[in-house]
Amino acid sequence: MVDKHAGKVIIIGNQKGGVVKTQSTNEISYNMQQMGKKTLMIDFDSTSGLTERTFPGELPLTIDRDPMGNSFSPGSAHAFQLFFTDTEIKPEVLPDGRHIFGSTNEIGEINYRPQDCVFDFKERIDALREQYDFIFIDSAPDYNNLLIASHVVGDYLLIPTLLEKGSRIGVGKQLNYMQRIKKNYNPGLQFLGTYITQAGVQSYSQPLLDGYLSPVETENLRRLYEILQERNYSEDKVLTLISWVKNLAKEAIELAMTIREYSPASKPAVQYQELTSKILRLIEEDTHGK
Repeated sequence: MVDKHAGKVIIIGNQKGGVVKTQSTNEISYNMQQMGKKTLMIDFDSTSGLTERTFPGELPLTIDRDPMGNSFSPGSAHAFQLFFTDTEIKPEVLPDGRHIFGSTNEIGEINYRPQDCVFDFKERIDALREQYDFIFIDSAPDYNNLLIASHVVGDYLLIPTLLEKGSRIGVGKQLNYMQRIKKNYNPGLQFLGTYITQAGVQSYSQPLLDGYLSPVETENLRRLYEILQERNYSEDKVLTLISWVKNLAKEAIELAMTIREYSPASKPAVQYQELTSKILRLIEEDTHGK
């Protein structure tokens, strides 16, 4: 059993792409680091969105040792290396203090390896826990070795979602996978909550289910509550709504910045900070309750 003082592993995933998973991983982990928590990010999505967002120019050679080569040559900061017990691993250090194991699309090759590589990954993560307060895994939107590995080592699952049909169905699928892995491999894994990204707020002065959102988003929120209730979770598991502000995220991404760095007083920046504080509070309450 991992020591209670070791770093916590938080999975951020949804079985639907395009739900602002990578951006929110970046925002929450940045806020954690700014709050004095030593933070590591691991990019498990074969689209490598977190890595490309972090390094919009050239990838460090520590991630791709031979970018012009004819074969895959992962460096010591490539997440691929975490699935072997005898490889050199050393995360890339970012200017803001966070560390990252990045990826390229070859990370998907892990899904063709024997499934026991998941336990090699667990061994590496158990060692890394001692160096960090929090480890964030940007999980893949597929049921495969990468998803299983993240859930085998995870302490908590966070699920970002949009208020539309495909995304809320993705929440249900993600919870089903979590419960299956929790039962068979990792009984300590817990669902911390879901949160709404890019919410189209109509009126901040109206009640949440009566005019706060558009009629379509309100109905999708009601149906999200139903998905949670079917799995014995309360509405409190919807942790927050992040407002959609036209072009704000896109502009921040183009400049390789978080929303907080780009526009610290904006509604989404403040909401992500509040969400981060809530996550810390929930984890502290859970830890003290054990």
